[in-house]
Amino acid sequence: MYKSHLWNRGRRQRRIAIAGIALLLVVVIHTVLPPTSAVAQLLPIPPSSGSSESLPINVERSGNLESATVQLDGQELFQIASPAVFNRPEIGNQLPVEMRARQIEANLQRLFPNSQSAAEPLNPETLEVVVKAVDNYPVLFAQDASLAEPRVLLTVTDTDVQYHGAASKQALAEQWQAILDRQLRQAVAQRQPEALRRQVTVVVKVMAVALVLSLLMFALRVWLGRYEHRLHQRRTAEAALIEAQLHEAEGGDRPPHGHEDPLLRHGLYQHLKLEHQLQAVRLGRWLLFWGVASLWALSLAYSFNLFPQTRQLAQKMVLAPVVILLTWFVVGLSDRLINLAIDRFIQKFAKGQPMTSTNLQRIHTIAQVIKGVKTVVVYIIGLIWVLQWLNLVPGSVLALGTLVALVLSFASQNLVKDLVNGFLILLEDQFRIGDVIMVGDIDGFVENLNLRVTQLRNPAGELITLPNSSITHVRNMTRHWSRATIDVEVAYNTDVNQALAVVRETADDLAADPEWGPQILDTKEFFGVQDISHSGILIRIWIKTVPLKQWLVGMEFRRRLKMAFDRHHIAIGSPRQVWLREDAEAQESSRSVYSLD
Repeated sequence: MYKSHLWNRGRRQRRIAIAGIALLLVVVIHTVLPPTSAVAQLLPIPPSSGSSESLPINVERSGNLESATVQLDGQELFQIASPAVFNRPEIGNQLPVEMRARQIEANLQRLFPNSQSAAEPLNPETLEVVVKAVDNYPVLFAQDASLAEPRVLLTVTDTDVQYHGAASKQALAEQWQAILDRQLRQAVAQRQPEALRRQVTVVVKVMAVALVLSLLMFALRVWLGRYEHRLHQRRTAEAALIEAQLHEAEGGDRPPHGHEDPLLRHGLYQHLKLEHQLQAVRLGRWLLFWGVASLWALSLAYSFNLFPQTRQLAQKMVLAPVVILLTWFVVGLSDRLINLAIDRFIQKFAKGQPMTSTNLQRIHTIAQVIKGVKTVVVYIIGLIWVLQWLNLVPGSVLALGTLVALVLSFASQNLVKDLVNGFLILLEDQFRIGDVIMVGDIDGFVENLNLRVTQLRNPAGELITLPNSSITHVRNMTRHWSRATIDVEVAYNTDVNQALAVVRETADDLAADPEWGPQILDTKEFFGVQDISHSGILIRIWIKTVPLKQWLVGMEFRRRLKMAFDRHHIAIGSPRQVWLREDAEAQESSRSVYSLD
């Protein structure tokens, strides 16, 4: 009764400890991870026109406007806006919003001379940001007694006013003036020698505390390691004793049964209890290891964040490793907690089983298989989560299908191949829903894609389902851009220069057409005489189009080319027949007429 009370009390304490660890993890993750509005969704179908290029990082599009955040020392100041750029490889005279944001940040950084510069540092007491009108646009300047002339920071545009919904450009300029005045004074003050000395002092104290705590946790981990070694030796001795008792029982007149052999059953319980204690000690040592790693990661992040020069570097270089480490910690903790639960389940399962060598091997096999499957599933889930957080794989079919597919994968070898190949297709972004691909001699529109199968809709309207394991070679005809290859054969006696001129003129007219021009990217990539044969002269032209538009553009081009050929009286090539007649003697011994097609 007393033992039962102690066990229930210990179980409550373990539950409280686990709940506290989980709460701590939630707090740390919410503190470290940036807020995001990204939601897992299906892979998007490429738009009917325009470029399918994705937006740069930290750029958001709202209608015909794009916005980006201006930062100073890793802190967000405000958002600026510019007209949307729909084709970034060919921006022309447009200035993308991300380039404008980088220019403004460069203007702000030029206010802080480095240690090698001979320029006098700014004074936070006299530094101020002013607004002046230049060509009817408010321009923000930074001026200080140490500056020979005011420095231009940025210009408030009509697009900024439209994006923020401000009353006027002057009102928005005054808002940004207040933000920049406060943040620049703070940045200059943090770069003063006195502030630098305080920051160094804080860093030294943080590192000293981290070192002391690390030594304490390391000493505790060493002690637990020695205790684990003793438990391992006891478990080995108990296993040897059980094996000897099994051999002795099997040599008797009757098979050993647990209910009939209390000594053997007691030995088995002791063995399972030692296994449970060993798992708990390993969990404790693992937690101490991650405690040291997390302590130093947080200490370094805090130290980097103290200095304005390294604050942005800290966010870029420390955030991703911290997220990966936290994910690894959560996955490892889940893995070990499930190990404890499995050991407890095996203990209860063993109570109703006869204690024969066959059953012992079966119990051990069940435990190892369950732990192996569980480890693979848990770590793959953690890996997929990290890849999604880092935007390395699309977040479509990974939401619901992954868990079910991974569980089913262990029931069929072909299913495993399907899942692995499907995962690689998504990871390598070989094709997406909305692409037109060719797999072997099968081509069609990708209508559905998951970890197991890919479904294509062919030109005849038939839905074709392909297991992902059968997809070894893929030809993607609609990734980023497409191409219409047009071959036209004119008669052999045609003026080839005139035919080439007509084809070129037709292509240029199609590209200049307001309806078809936005769908055409290039008509001069490849053009000329491809082949000469007895049937005529083959002319080939490549027309580069936006994705999925090569067929429509090709059909319209052929229609216009037919009308152009009719106007210029250019005939299409056709097979020619040549008749060869031999002398009379040859006619008697062989065929007299030959037909060449």
